[in-house]
Amino acid sequence: MRQLIKHLIGLTALMLIAAAPLWAGIAGGNASRYTIAQIFARPGLTGYHPEQVEWSPNGRYLTYLLRHGPGGRANLYLVNVARGTTSLLLSSRQLAGAAAPAWTIKNQIKRNRITRYGVKSYRWTAKSAAILFLSHDQVYLYSLSSRKITQITHQAGSKRNPRLSPNGRWVSYLTHGTLRYAAVRGGPVHRIAAARKEILNGELDWVYTEELGLRSAYAWSPDSRYIAFLQFDERPVHSFPIVNYLDEQPRLYEQKYPTAGTPNPIVRLGVLNVATGKTVWMAMAGTPDTYLARFGWLPKRDRVYGEVLNRAQTRLQLLTADPNTGRARPLITQTDPDWVDVHGGPYYLEDGRFIWGNEQDGWYHLYLYAGDGRLIRKLTPGDYNVLGLNGVAQKRGEVYFSRYTHGPLYTQLFRVSLHGGRPVAISTRPGTHYIDMGPGARAYVDTYSNVVTPPSVTLVNLRSARRTMIQPAARLPYRFQKPRFLTIPAADKRTRLYARLTLPPHFDPHKRYPVIMYQYGGPDVPPSVRDVWRGAFFLISQRLARQGFVLFATDNSAATYFSHRAQTKVKFHLGKLALADQLAAAKWLKRQPWVNPKRIGIWGWSFGGYMTAYALTHAPGVWRAGIAVAPVTRWQDYDTIYTERYMGTPRQNPAGYAESSDVSAAGNLADPLLLVAGTGDDNVHWQNTLQFVQALIQADKPYRLLIYPNKTHGISGPTARTDLFTAMERFWLRELKAAPASP
Repeated sequence: MRQLIKHLIGLTALMLIAAAPLWAGIAGGNASRYTIAQIFARPGLTGYHPEQVEWSPNGRYLTYLLRHGPGGRANLYLVNVARGTTSLLLSSRQLAGAAAPAWTIKNQIKRNRITRYGVKSYRWTAKSAAILFLSHDQVYLYSLSSRKITQITHQAGSKRNPRLSPNGRWVSYLTHGTLRYAAVRGGPVHRIAAARKEILNGELDWVYTEELGLRSAYAWSPDSRYIAFLQFDERPVHSFPIVNYLDEQPRLYEQKYPTAGTPNPIVRLGVLNVATGKTVWMAMAGTPDTYLARFGWLPKRDRVYGEVLNRAQTRLQLLTADPNTGRARPLITQTDPDWVDVHGGPYYLEDGRFIWGNEQDGWYHLYLYAGDGRLIRKLTPGDYNVLGLNGVAQKRGEVYFSRYTHGPLYTQLFRVSLHGGRPVAISTRPGTHYIDMGPGARAYVDTYSNVVTPPSVTLVNLRSARRTMIQPAARLPYRFQKPRFLTIPAADKRTRLYARLTLPPHFDPHKRYPVIMYQYGGPDVPPSVRDVWRGAFFLISQRLARQGFVLFATDNSAATYFSHRAQTKVKFHLGKLALADQLAAAKWLKRQPWVNPKRIGIWGWSFGGYMTAYALTHAPGVWRAGIAVAPVTRWQDYDTIYTERYMGTPRQNPAGYAESSDVSAAGNLADPLLLVAGTGDDNVHWQNTLQFVQALIQADKPYRLLIYPNKTHGISGPTARTDLFTAMERFWLRELKAAPASP
């Protein structure tokens, strides 16, 4: 926890902001102007930032990619942690294909997978002696000692997720849905399993990647004798067609996508013995009604662990298994009547104890367990949710974790003893600190920003207290309208919701202004209202403020900075609670003398798009207009893991699915609505938009539709984003009339 006096000063400042007149201290005017095209041009107004920051396993080095020039190719840089010095390790010419930016990939779905899920183009080897990277479908190895690059694969075909075994003898990679491995020095290429249609071996399917956060479906054992891997049998899962209509002959891509209440892939954990080539299947999961949410190896022991979640997501079990027999034994079982959140896997200490998190006291906390699963102690006491375990210094007996402070506004790093006690704040600067801690918790990378300051990247050495600036925050030549943070009452009139308010330059409290409300509203995501740089969204908001709009956002009373019990209020009723709190926010705004109550708009993206359509169809007349981007419109169309966690299946909860539907309420629409969708969206299929449009047509309700051919969920790319936000700006100007009205 931060020093007491600074904590009190920060808290007092926040209270003063909430209590003072909301227009006090606003700076007027902009030093210069920027266009929407400039916001989305590459590299944008803030320039290129370090990407794919990676620690060497021994913790002595830090590497990162940094792009340069109009083509955006990347150099690889190395930071010596002890000295705090930075040097060029590999040039973009040496990296070749690995240095190419993702936006050069023509296939939108493939590009989206790389950018959305953070696929790495390089990785350190286990002994910190070399770096492995992919270039033009081949795997290369760069030796730090000899400074030589060696090509270690030569077979044709696309390769993904390459890794070197810990002993450096084997290289493994994915191709055509199956994991393959070969000796680094050459020889035959082995497959971990025979290739079969609709069965993935060592490769993740879409729903596990998107909803369970897994990034790899295989792992080498510490002694390099085994490979643990997930097998996905996707034959029971129905396919969703995604069509590219821009080619002269339209092409069809069929995506395996389990929707709520339909069959899931059957997933099981296998362990391949590299010496014998035989696979033993672990006695965990392997049925249509279970998920294998996490897996890995225990350090210094030939045992694997797995986290098995039932389909209802009310029971999570941690098990370990013998790779030679497959026999498993349970260690810990977590249950919850609503749902169990899946976070990181267990963190094992050298003596066999491990750290694992759960929400048994209503908040997500870290706990220390003995090797047999017996609880030793809670490590993070208090009424807050731990956001993540950042690292452990075992010799010092210290655990590092992140959490929100000042409600959801700041994200800070804390330290606590393995022996118990009160956590101590390590980062103290108000704002948001994203922490990437190195092995052994000897140093960490702090990516810091606040609401008006773009991110800076600093290496902090915990041993020497040295701070090395890797990249400072970009200095923008604009005078921004600093958003104000305050609290407003929720629908229950007891809960206080944090809100963000941006007023126009030269604000006149005696005039009435139109308001644009932003919302997300969905569970299990970071709050919308935080003291953090929001990039292009912030810059767009500043443009709108300059044109006479008030910008406003608030989360709901089930946001992730509330307790788990508070969050479970949405169970079986997605949309209902979020709408009630947005209605309370709209009511609060309409009471302000400087708000034009007849000119309030609302918008959102993804779940926020769903909530915009939901708000306009379930509370018509409250908002003047809305924009729904990439919206879910009926939960029967969305995936099993996310939807069933909160809604159950359509058969179990038909009333809840009907109540939460935008489609079934389309006839209630009474306000202008702009719908936006990409036809290549593999996350929220544009089937959702089409079904909603059909319902609006049948109900004789007018609407506006903006379509982006082949674009995925993020509608990415400079031209598409420029077109989208230009259209949105014009929509607001037309529907809300930005000129202030007299009271």
